[in-house]
This record gives sequence, C-alpha cells and structure tokens, in this order.
Amino acid sequence: MNKETTILDDDFKYKMDGSCWKFVPPYSEGIWNLEPGENILKHSLLLLYVQLTLIFILTSIIHFLLRRFQLPRLISETLAGLILGPSVMGYFLPNVSNALFPPQSEKIFYSLTIFGYIFFMFLIGVKMDLSLITKLGKREWCISLSLMFNLLLVGVICQTISQILEPQEYLDDWMDLFTATTMLTSFPVVACFLMHLKIINSELGHFALSTALLCDLQSVVLVNSYNYLDIITNASIRVGIKAMALSLSLIVFVTIVLRRLMFWIIRRTPEGKPVKSSYTIFIVCLVIVVAVVGETVGIQYFYGPFIFGLTVPTGPPLASTLVEKLDTIVTGLFLPLMATFCGLKSNLRVLSKGLSYPLVFGMTFGIFFKLIAVYLPAVWFNTQSTDAAALSLILTVKGIIELGTFGTNFNKQVRNSGQFTVAVVLILILASIIPIIVRKLHDFSNTYPGYQQRNILHGASNDDLRILVCAHRQDDALAGIRLLEISHPMKESPLSIYGLYLEPLTGGSTPLLINHQLGQKYSKSGAHRQPIIHVFRYFKAEHPKFVQVQVFSAISPPKVMHEDICWLAFDKSISLIILPCHRKWNAKGELISDSQVLRNLNSKVLHKAPSSVGILIDRSRIHGPSSIFVAPFVYRLAVLYMGGEDDMEALAYARRMARSSRVHLTVIHITLSKESGYARWTNTIGDEFLNGLRKNDEILGNLNIIYKEEAVKDGSDTAMIIRSMEEKYDLVLVGRRHRNDSPFTLGLSEWCELPELGPIGDLFASSDITASISILVIQQQIIRDEQNEALGDQPLKFSK
Repeated sequence: MNKETTILDDDFKYKMDGSCWKFVPPYSEGIWNLEPGENILKHSLLLLYVQLTLIFILTSIIHFLLRRFQLPRLISETLAGLILGPSVMGYFLPNVSNALFPPQSEKIFYSLTIFGYIFFMFLIGVKMDLSLITKLGKREWCISLSLMFNLLLVGVICQTISQILEPQEYLDDWMDLFTATTMLTSFPVVACFLMHLKIINSELGHFALSTALLCDLQSVVLVNSYNYLDIITNASIRVGIKAMALSLSLIVFVTIVLRRLMFWIIRRTPEGKPVKSSYTIFIVCLVIVVAVVGETVGIQYFYGPFIFGLTVPTGPPLASTLVEKLDTIVTGLFLPLMATFCGLKSNLRVLSKGLSYPLVFGMTFGIFFKLIAVYLPAVWFNTQSTDAAALSLILTVKGIIELGTFGTNFNKQVRNSGQFTVAVVLILILASIIPIIVRKLHDFSNTYPGYQQRNILHGASNDDLRILVCAHRQDDALAGIRLLEISHPMKESPLSIYGLYLEPLTGGSTPLLINHQLGQKYSKSGAHRQPIIHVFRYFKAEHPKFVQVQVFSAISPPKVMHEDICWLAFDKSISLIILPCHRKWNAKGELISDSQVLRNLNSKVLHKAPSSVGILIDRSRIHGPSSIFVAPFVYRLAVLYMGGEDDMEALAYARRMARSSRVHLTVIHITLSKESGYARWTNTIGDEFLNGLRKNDEILGNLNIIYKEEAVKDGSDTAMIIRSMEEKYDLVLVGRRHRNDSPFTLGLSEWCELPELGPIGDLFASSDITASISILVIQQQIIRDEQNEALGDQPLKFSK
C-alpha cells in the first residue's frame, strides 16, 4: 500500500458523506479535550509549531557542533532538513516521519518559503549599493564578461552531452536551470559570504562585491531576455511583446513613482530619527502588491520586490530602518525554513543509482572552468595570485539564493528527487569547503591596503581631488576649509570634498552614519551639527563651479570611530583624509586641550586608512567662515623635503596648491653637509624625484615655486631649521615617516613625544612654537606591510 492510499484511509473517518470532508480547525482545543481516536497533529497550526520547534532545536545542535569549523549556519539548516527528511528519519523511522512531516504540510512550508523569499529579495535590493556600478573598472567588466562566456560555453557543452547520451526532453529544461544557477554569480550570496568571513570592507571584498553586482545585473538581463524569447518562440510575437510591455511598465512605475515616494518618506523623517512604523507597514504592503503584480504581468514573483528594493536610497534613515525591522524575521525564520525545506525534499539514497553525464560535467569541469574564468583575468590585472585564487572561490560560492532557486522551481522543472538532491549536495559541498580554503589563501590582517593607488602622488593631475575632512567641532571644520581654500579649486584641478562630523555616542543610543544630502527635516537633537554643516556648505557656495561637497555625521563610540572614517574613505575612493590634531591652542599660542581619545583615534586611522592621511596642526587665528575667504593676497607655503614616500606625497599636494599664483611655494631640500660623517648616505629615488620636478618647473616657468637646499649634520641642525620657519610661512607640509637610520632626524626620533606625528611633526607641535602657523603632517597610503617595514614604522600604542 503506498503512502497516498494510507493517507486517504486515515482521513476516511472524517468524511461526512460521499462528497464532503469534515472540517478540521487549524488550532487544537488542547490535549485534554481530544476526541477518542483523534490525532492532535491533524491540526495544521499545531503541527506547524511542532515542526518549527523540531527544526530549530536540531539546527541549533548541529550548528553548535560545527561552530568550531566556522561554517555558515546554512550548512546546519540544510543538514537538519536532510536528517528529518527521507534520507535519515524517513528511512529508519517512516511512521514518525509521516506523522511529523505529512505530504499535505509541504504546501504550508512551500508558501512560507515563497513569502520569505519575496522579502529576502526585497532586502537584498535595499542593501545593494548601486553606486558600485559607477566605480567599476576594466577588471570587473573583464571578469564578468569572462563568466558570461563561461556560462554559454558550459551550457552548450552540457546540452550537447545531454542530446547525445541522454536525450530525454525533461532533462533539457533541468540542465538549463542547473547550468544557469551553478555558473552564475549571486551578489546576495557573495555579500553574505564576505560578511561571514568579516572581509566585506576589505579591498578584496570590495573587488568581489563590485564584480558580483555586475554579474548579477547581467544575469537578470540575460535570464529575462531568454524567458521573453521562449515566450515568442512557443506562443507568438504578439504575446511576447505584450509581456515585455507590461513588465517594462511595472519597472518604470517602481523606479519612478515608488522611488519618489521613498524620498518623500525620507524628507518627512527628522535627521537622526527612525522612520515611523506606519511608513514601514505601508512599504511591506507595497512589496506584496509588487510581487503579485509582477507575477501577473509575466516576470517572476521575486524580481518586482528586488527592483523595488533597489529604489530605496541606501543607508539611514529608510534603508536601515527596513533592514532593522525585517531582517530578523526573514533571516531568522523564513530563510532557515527554505534551507530546511530543500533538505526535506532531498533523498541521499537515490544518488546510489548514478548521475547523468551532463550533471557530472557541470559539477566538475563546469566549476573548474568558472574558477579559471575568474583567476586568469584577475592575474592579468596585477592581482596577487593568492588573492586571485581567493576571488575565484568567492565568486563560485553558493548559498541561499541557489537553494531558493532550486526549491521554488522544484514542482515546475524537477521530475525526480535525484536531480534536486544532486543540486542540494553540490551547494552544501561548495558552501562548506570554500570558506576553509579562502581563510588559508587570504591575509585577513590587511583590511583596506590593496592594489589601487589612492593618493595624490599617483593620481592624475587633472582629475578631481577627493578629500575627506574630519571635524569634532567647528574650529576643526574651519581649519580644514582654510586648507581647502589654499588648495585653490579650479577647472584644471577640481575638488570633491566629503565633510565628516565625528560625534561620540553617549548612553545606549544606536550608532549612525547620517547623510545630510537627503533633504531630511532638522531635529532638535541634531541642532549642534548645523554649524559644522554650514561651514562646508559655505565653502561650496564660494566655489560653486569647481567644488562638490557632501556632508556626513558619524555617531559612534570613540573606540570604533576610526571604522566610520576608513569605510567612508574607502567607499568614496578618497585620496587624502584630513584629521584634526588632538592638541588645541588659543589665540596667544597657549596649549588649551590635549585629548588622549583623539590621539588614539588618529593613530588607528593612520594604521588602517585606505588612502593617504594628513594630520592638521592648526595654530592659525580663524574667526568664522568669512575670515577664511578674506585672506591675504599671498599664501606662504613650504615643504620640508628629506626624501621618502611621505615627503613625496607632501610635495605632490603642495605643487597642486602652487597652481594658483597666490600660493608661493618654497621647497626646502635637506641635504647632508660634508662634515656630517654620513656623506655617503643618500636617497637616490627621492633625489631623482625632486630633480625631475625642478627641471619641469624650470621648463614651465613656474616662478612661484622656489627650491632651496639646507645642509645639516644631524637632527639638531634640522631642529634649528624648523624653528626658523615658524615666522616665515603660513602653512608647512612635512612627511610623517622617515628611515630609522636617517641622519636628518638623528637625535630627534629618540625624544619624539608624539610618534603619530613623526619626529618633524612632533617639533612643530611642541610648546616652543607659538607663531600663527599651520602644519600638515602627511602619511602616504600604505599599500603593503613590506613597505611599512622598510620604513621602520611600528604600530603606535598609547595609554588610556
């Protein structure tokens, strides 16, 4: 007797006559009120509670056992489904399995997974930052096109093998689904995988995210184009054009009307405040409506919510609120159910019957070809071989998206459980092995340092200079704007300025990164930020043509505030971060503030920044924004040059400032005197760099740039030169790091009180100097640890 006959016989007693069935309520009146012979598990709601309890208990136990291997929770959820399904419990305890997971309960599970998948795709769209597309380079495009070519190649080979060796009609449809799902790269899976490894903010993570985003968007276009072509082929051209028109109409409505609605909600929300619950509920209802309409007009039910999610502006207040409200129930309930559902539908015992040849090719050579399709272009674009291998594995990883694709198409294209089981097992293998291999290949100590040059020296002279100016109070913003004013933005060298107000988090509040470009209403709690915001906007108003300004506020604990600075610099491709010095002076030149908290913050940024960093020691007398622009006709600027990459970076920035005739630049080249005893000590690269610039200025006739040489014997002579500069210049640029064996700083390094400023910056910050002078201590972007070690730089440690 088969399972279906048993179910009908068990339910026969509930029939009232030959055409009606007795209604069984979804809830139970309790175990003490059962009728004779009644099974309490016949009540669907109670049965669902029992199933959920059993699933989550078993998942937690498995995850506890596997946690030491640092495997994702998806593995535990799928394994729980395999144990509760026909593979284990259904084979050894068939009666218990039939009672706890009867066939009719699959509809409830399927409905919950569909519902959860809708909101999961919506949240993926909300979390996806489309601004990554504007930062795509040749390497991302090359890798994505290579992956698309690999998809077509593997697909054609699998179809050829299928037609020759196994010419079943249904296998063609399944191979199309299997090949597309395994060969394509899913952005949500890659993002979740990078968050699991905690490298999403690294250079490698950013590279993988950008490539995955491009691949995902290309796959959406490719898959939908294939679907419309299939409609035209099997139905008619008229039906295909109608389906395309309706789909485009829905997309236009979502991207134009609903996007404007999202901005209206943001404008109605005060800065620093969460979005009202009524707006959140309204958006949830819109997600369901968009999914239903999308399924009706011919696109798959999850594409509408995904596109809707893309229209939500990234970050607070709206996107962060939606993620906070929906992420817990989606990732904590619906997605685990989807993974477990896929495990329940799998049967490992059918694998003993053998696998089809196209599946074997796709799982072996297809995966291998995909790894090669990523590795070769990455190495071609000068990516380190280990990171290229890690990147190819990251873009090959599989997860909940692939499980959802196979699970939601189970009843449409899968004709036997063996095909579905093969797909689930492949996902389990890839999701288990790849994290272990990536941890072996990638150096997790390098979060931001990478392969892209984000500094002034290696940037194009006519490109816009991206500068992040950090401020703790209005004086810091005014000092930063004065520095930007000297930078003299013009058509040949425009500026892109990102102002960041750093506010320490107090009490039990939630950390925030507020974007002040969204047009939100001002709140009383954020009134203290307005003076700093106005300073940056005042600078924009003075230079409307050649300056772009964006202002942000980072509200976070001081211990992790450097993460906000580094991430914003990394996300906006900043070339120079300007940090205010932890010491403050009054109008008489007296020290009035020496913050250890700010000193620790600057130190952390110096060692983790993805770009060059400048610490601004401000002793100038600034009285409001207007005083900056009523400045002297001539700015006296100096660079103290001793050689080394930091000095080169300082000189590159100074020469950019000297494009203005109002800036008179003096380059003081420190050399060794013959009596020094170090006459053979030279810096060949630095001297060649300086001599090349000097010759170039002579050819161009740059009369506002003067080169001087000062001979010294040791650090004491260097200190005398520094003290003689305080009355001569308005701004001095110096490099932070120099060689440990440099005679120019001999004796200074040992007495350096502030190592984060370097020996030269430490002298300028001492109490001996009282003149109204500003000093910018620059550290060039750190690319690799080998470079750091060559300079003899060591991590800074300060007491609290």
